[in-house]
Amino acid sequence: MKSTLIFVLLTMWTSPELKAQTDAPNDSVQLEEVVVRGARVVNRTDGKLIFPSEEMTKSASSSYTLLKMLPLPNVKVDDINETISAANSLMGNVQVRINDVEATTADIQSMQPKEVEKVELIDRPGVRYGENVGIVLNIITRKVTSGYVVGASGTLVPKADMVKGNAYTKLNSGNNELSINYSGYYSHSNGMSTVENADYLMSDNTYNKVERNTNDIINRNTMHDIQARYSMINADGTAFLTTLSTSIDNNPRYFNKTDVAYSDGRNTTEIIDNSEKTLSPLLDLYFSTKIGNSQSLIANATGSYTHTDYAYQFTSDDTSFGYNTLGKAWSLKSEAIYENRMKPFTLSAGLCYVQKYIDNDYSGDANLVSQIHSSNIYAFSQIQGSLGKIGYMVGLGLSREYYRQGETKYDRVWLRPKLNLSLPLSQCIRLNYTLTSAPASSKLQNMSGMSIMTNGMEYSEGNPELIMERRDDHTLTLSYQSPRLYTQLMTFYRHNDHPAMQHVRRTEDGRFAKTFLEGRRIDMLMLQSYTNCDIIPQHLNAYLSAEMLNIWNDGQDYSHRLTSFNFNIGLTAWLGNWTIMATMDNGYHFMENEYESRNIFSDFVSVSYKYKNITAGLFCQNLFKRNAKIEEVENHNHLAHKLLVARNRDTSNAIGIKLTWILSKGRNFKGIDRDTNSLKDKETGVAK
Repeated sequence: MKSTLIFVLLTMWTSPELKAQTDAPNDSVQLEEVVVRGARVVNRTDGKLIFPSEEMTKSASSSYTLLKMLPLPNVKVDDINETISAANSLMGNVQVRINDVEATTADIQSMQPKEVEKVELIDRPGVRYGENVGIVLNIITRKVTSGYVVGASGTLVPKADMVKGNAYTKLNSGNNELSINYSGYYSHSNGMSTVENADYLMSDNTYNKVERNTNDIINRNTMHDIQARYSMINADGTAFLTTLSTSIDNNPRYFNKTDVAYSDGRNTTEIIDNSEKTLSPLLDLYFSTKIGNSQSLIANATGSYTHTDYAYQFTSDDTSFGYNTLGKAWSLKSEAIYENRMKPFTLSAGLCYVQKYIDNDYSGDANLVSQIHSSNIYAFSQIQGSLGKIGYMVGLGLSREYYRQGETKYDRVWLRPKLNLSLPLSQCIRLNYTLTSAPASSKLQNMSGMSIMTNGMEYSEGNPELIMERRDDHTLTLSYQSPRLYTQLMTFYRHNDHPAMQHVRRTEDGRFAKTFLEGRRIDMLMLQSYTNCDIIPQHLNAYLSAEMLNIWNDGQDYSHRLTSFNFNIGLTAWLGNWTIMATMDNGYHFMENEYESRNIFSDFVSVSYKYKNITAGLFCQNLFKRNAKIEEVENHNHLAHKLLVARNRDTSNAIGIKLTWILSKGRNFKGIDRDTNSLKDKETGVAK
C-alpha cells in the first residue's frame, strides 16, 4: 500500500449559531469544553452531529429543503429534483439513513421537517457501510406512535417539458405502520446541441479532421415507482419490515442527427436512434432486535429482478449498424450485523453475501449471448472508542470476489482495512486522520465483450478480462469550532493502483477502437475549503466552497496531468413565511483517463412561500442566458483527439414551479425506513 503524501490544506467552514429546540431561552450544551447555545454542530470521531434550528424546521417545505439548509460539507442536496449526492466524485456515494436504516426517496419525501431531531453527518464511515460509500447521512426523528400523514408534491418546468410528482400516505396504529408511495416523472427534451471537433491520426501520419454538429437531439423519458410497505416495531426495540416495490422506466426514444464534415471534403449525416425500457420488481425483508441494553442484531434479505429491452441503431450515408438486447438480471443480497456497545469501545461485526446472474441476448449486427455469474462474500469487524483524548475507529473487511463470463473468470480475496483517528488539540481545535484501502470494480458494461459502432470513425469494445483495482485514500482534517464559527482544514489524497483505463487503437479499415485495459495509476490530490456563516442569526446564512484539484493519469501509453480550481457559493434567507435560496458555481473541472470534463458556470435561484400546510415555490436556473453552454469534454488521446461543446436551451433561463401539500393528524410513527432504491441492483451489464 502506497502512501507518499505531505498533507497540506486549509479549509474554512463557519457553522451558524442555531436556536435551541427547547423552551428554555438560555439553554446551552457543554460538549468537548466548547459551549454552544441552541442547536449546534458537534464533532465526533467519524463525523459531526448537526441539530437544525427551529427556524429551519418551520420554514422548510420538505425534508430535502431542510437538508439543503444544513451545513453539510461535500454533500450536494437538490431539493427540486430531490436527489442527494457527493459534491464531487472523489468522495464516493452518499448513503442516506433514517434512524440508522437506509432511506428511499419516498421515505424522505414523506418525512416532515418538524420530525427531524438531528442529523449525523458521517464523513468518515466505517467498514460496515460497504463499497464506495464515502458519506453517510443518518437522520434521527422524534418518536411518535399514532396518526396518519397524506402528502403530495409536484414540479413543473414548462420550457424543459418536464413534470414530476409524488403522492404518499402513512397509516399508524400502535406498533404498526402501513405506507404506500407513488412517484412519477416525464420529460421531453429537444433543446440540446453539441459541436465536436476531432483529429484522427491516420496510418500515413496525416490527420483526418472531422467536425460534427448535432442540433437535432430528442430525448423522451417516463418513470414510475410504486412502493408498498408494512412495518412493526415493539417497545423492546424489535422491528420487522417488509417492502414490495417496482420501477418502470421507459425511454421510448433517444434520437440525435449529426451533420459530419471531413477535411477531405466529404460530408455525411449520421443518425443514432435508441430506445430502452426496464422493469425492476423488488422484495425486501428486514429484521432488527436488541439483546439486553447494549447489544443489537440486524438481518435482512433482498431479492430483485431487472428486465431490459434495449434497441440501438446507427446509420449514415454509407454505413448501417444496429442491434437489439433482451436483458435479464437476477440478484440476491443478504446481510447480518451484530453490535455490542461495551464500556471501552463499541464492537461491530457482520457478514454480507451477494449473488448475481446476468443473461443478455444480443441480436442483429451484434449477435452474442453474454452470461455473467458473479458473487461476493464480505465479512467485517470494527471497534470504535477512545484512548485518553484520542478517538479511534479500527476496522477490517475481508472480501471474496468471484466473476465468470464465458471462458474468462477470476476468484480473488481482498483485504479492506480502515482507520479513523480523532484528537482534540484544545477546547476548539480537533485533528482527524482517515485511511481507507479497498478494491474498486469495473463497470460490467465495460466487460461485456461487445463491439459497438458509435460513429463513422469509432468503435467501443468491451474487455471481459478486466479485473478489480485497489484504491487507497488518505484524509487529514484540522477543524476549529466556536459558538458561531466552524473552520475545517482538509487534504484528500487517492492512489488507484493499476486501474481500468482507456486505450485506443487504429484498426485496419482506418477506424479507431476504444476499450479499457489495465493502466499504471490514477492519483488525485484535493485541497478544499468550505465556509458557512450565519450572517444574521435565523434570517440570513451564506456558504462558500472552494477547492484545488490535482490529478495524475498514467495509462499504458500516455500520461496526463490536470490542476483545476472549483468553487460554489450559496445564500439562504428566512423572511417570515418566505424562504429565498440562491447558488452559483463555476462548474466542476475534472479529468479521468484521457477525458477532461469542464462543467460551465451556472446559477440557481428559488423563492418559496409557506401558508399552513401548503408551500408554493418558484425557481429559475441559468438566469439571463439563451443557449447556455453546459459542458466541455476533451479526449486527449494522441490517435483520436476530440473536443465536444454541449449547450442546452431547456436549462437556459428556465423557470419552474413547485407545490407541496401535507395533511397530518395525530402523531407520526417513528418506524424503520429502509432504502430499497439503494438495494436495487441497477447494473444490468447491457452494452451501450
